[in-house]
Amino acid sequence: MTLRDQIADSRLEDVPALIQQMEQISAVASRRGMGSAEPVDPKSPYFGHLRVQEEARGVRDVLIGKTTHIDPRAGVRIVDWRHAPISQLYYRYDEGAQYEEVFGDRDVEGRILVRRTVTIMDGELRRVSAPQGVFVRTAEGWKHAGASAALLAGGEGTAVRAEHMRGVLGGVGDIEQREDRHLPEIAALLDPRQFDIIARPDSGLVIVHGGAGSGKTTIGVHRMAYLAYQSRARFSAENMLVVVGTPALRDYIGGLLDALELGDVKVVTFSTWAKKARERAFGFLKPPIEDNTPAEVSRLKTAPQLLALLERGAEELRAAGKTTARDALWLWADVLTNREVLQSAFTKQGAYERLTSAQLDRAWRYCADRCPAIVEWRAPEFDADAEEIEGADGVVEQEDERATLDPEDDALLLRAYQLVHGQLKSKRATLRYEHLFVDEAQDLAPVDLAVLTDIVSTGKSITLAGDTSQRLNVDTGFRDWPEVIEALEPGLKKSAREAEHVAIEPLRIAYRSTREVMAFARAVLGPLADPDEPVAPRSGAPVELYELPSQGAAAAFLADALRPLFRREPRATVAILARYPEQADAYYEVLRVAEVPNLRRVRHYDFAFRPGVEVTEIRQVKGLEYDYVVLVDVNASSFPSDDEARYQLHIAATRAAHQLWIVSTGAPSPLLPHWLPRG
Repeated sequence: MTLRDQIADSRLEDVPALIQQMEQISAVASRRGMGSAEPVDPKSPYFGHLRVQEEARGVRDVLIGKTTHIDPRAGVRIVDWRHAPISQLYYRYDEGAQYEEVFGDRDVEGRILVRRTVTIMDGELRRVSAPQGVFVRTAEGWKHAGASAALLAGGEGTAVRAEHMRGVLGGVGDIEQREDRHLPEIAALLDPRQFDIIARPDSGLVIVHGGAGSGKTTIGVHRMAYLAYQSRARFSAENMLVVVGTPALRDYIGGLLDALELGDVKVVTFSTWAKKARERAFGFLKPPIEDNTPAEVSRLKTAPQLLALLERGAEELRAAGKTTARDALWLWADVLTNREVLQSAFTKQGAYERLTSAQLDRAWRYCADRCPAIVEWRAPEFDADAEEIEGADGVVEQEDERATLDPEDDALLLRAYQLVHGQLKSKRATLRYEHLFVDEAQDLAPVDLAVLTDIVSTGKSITLAGDTSQRLNVDTGFRDWPEVIEALEPGLKKSAREAEHVAIEPLRIAYRSTREVMAFARAVLGPLADPDEPVAPRSGAPVELYELPSQGAAAAFLADALRPLFRREPRATVAILARYPEQADAYYEVLRVAEVPNLRRVRHYDFAFRPGVEVTEIRQVKGLEYDYVVLVDVNASSFPSDDEARYQLHIAATRAAHQLWIVSTGAPSPLLPHWLPRG
């Protein structure tokens, strides 16, 4: 590889000697069975063309591809985009630019005479992108397709373009972008329907059901502000709680609450909150957490059927005078390990579509193997009746490797504790809130919601917001709102104001994304789409598919689009979204080398909430929005025809406020609509 780099960066007169040396080493390696060089793909040999001029070397042409191939007789010099130093010129400089770089121990200066991005597929040149424009091969021959695809505009209202123009990423130019554009703009544009929901009476459960960008989060936080204004003594910041699914959404909502002067309201992710609450309630129980829970076990432990089983078992324990935390632990184990009761519950309530009889049997065997080890966990100094039980000393070391808890057990144990032992506690008092707002509720299981609704005071002032089309995890046991309401019914009926305890408020207007984006998002959902189509009042640029031969070519294409964007729109927000971390890493590294400004790799929900380009996985951006979104590697291998892939594509697409690009580097996903324009 070192020789290849030297060849790519060498003077022309040095090339023959270096090639001879490389061929000799290659021959020796081949004879020893060590040859591992990747051959050039004749169907797609390269994707970039540079012509550079240096004072010491003159003019030379270099091709950028996936592997290095030097043939001096044919005048072919292909260098690997991942390793060859000269490939940095391709990613960092525009045509006509002067460059200064350090290659190894040499300072290199020169000028980019020609820079082209080409698309070669199946051995045929199909597309050439240059500063002069985009040229596309059609059935009638080569045609000029308009401006270069590297032009982005619209996020700050600085550019207006016709909707039919393809290859240009940008909005229609009529939306003024602000440093803090979310709350001021939304608050000024609340429609009558949204305000009616915000101003509902302070008691009862309000379910806000709406598609992406319909204002669910806005309604939730503004309803809290409305309640605080109407009754500040009751709905003070410390008496309200917000529960979300991801740290990103937690931080985002925290910013909205600050702007509404509710910055002291506690915002938590459910997983973190539930773990801490379980540790307080069962201070004697500190086993390790299982990282790889089988799918059928997760489906069992999040099934709504378990709520009724816990209720019935708790009644029997209370009747027998058993009301300690250890009794709650026993109830949890009994429900999960009683095969006959489980089989009867699932059969009686109808076949649970995500858990077959065989899967239920495997899940039961898993629980029957592990739950007894948890029940036998002992802490001699634990006082089950103590008000403060967190951090009990003297926990016995467990040698049984089966003594582990699954993440789903936190909610089940907490619900068993509530039913048997009583209300959950904070560090020094009963855990009780006057108002609860749960955002992205469809990502929680019914048992999760049952635990949360039970920490709300009499009157049950609760707002649940969610969209069944935006499920990150299809194994949560959440299928639809009526089923969830039925599962929560026993707890809700404890309210003194039972008559008005539930209202489902549907939202149909999608404010965030354009009609074009919403049409694409609905198409990828296919049979999972809501029968009632959302209304998108704003039109914009078409969603376009770009088929490129490799990640390197795709990253170069995006770099060409992103650099000029931030010269024109320094406050634009862009998301480069992949399904898997490895894909996001690959694009980030190339875009970094290409010196795309304001570039950030988001790995653990550490979003900056400021202008720039954020490269991350789809799972992390739930609840966020960007001016521009590019989905990368939308290939058949990454997005096959299954429900989870449909939900992920839908979530990713609906993060876009102005425009959406789809990039494939292999066979495109079968979920993509047939009418999608090809760029």
